[in-house]
Amino acid sequence: MKDFLLYASVVVLFLVCLLVVLIILMQRPSANAGMGSALGGGAAESVFGGESANVLSKMTTTLTVILFILSFGLYLGFVAREKKVPSAIAPAAVTTPKPAAPEAPAAPATTAPAATTPVAPAPATPAAKAPEAPKAPVAPATPAPAK
Repeated sequence: MKDFLLYASVVVLFLVCLLVVLIILMQRPSANAGMGSALGGGAAESVFGGESANVLSKMTTTLTVILFILSFGLYLGFVAREKKVPSAIAPAAVTTPKPAAPEAPAAPATTAPAATTPVAPAPATPAAKAPEAPKAPVAPATPAPAK
């Protein structure tokens, strides 16, 4: 149901965008400009009356506010939807099973415990070096032919 509301709101947003564009194009800054003059001159005056400038500016403001509120609401809706739905691109964390440790043979119960000797820590190895390129085998020098 939430998906239906989100996508229905996208359609409403598209319609509001179209209305904002048409309302802005109907406004004319001078007598020979605007969409009203292209449609036979004074189309906005014939629809909205003599005070069409006030009506068009109020409609522009109202539709623009609706456009921004609807856009922000859709942003929040789709962000919340993405957090709940697992993505096909990012697979779930795959855990690799650890190899089983080899079992030590059981010591006979009659033997005495072995004496422990301290083990010296292994010397620190420098950072991994890049392997050296293999050297070409040296061919044995052949003596020059005798003349």
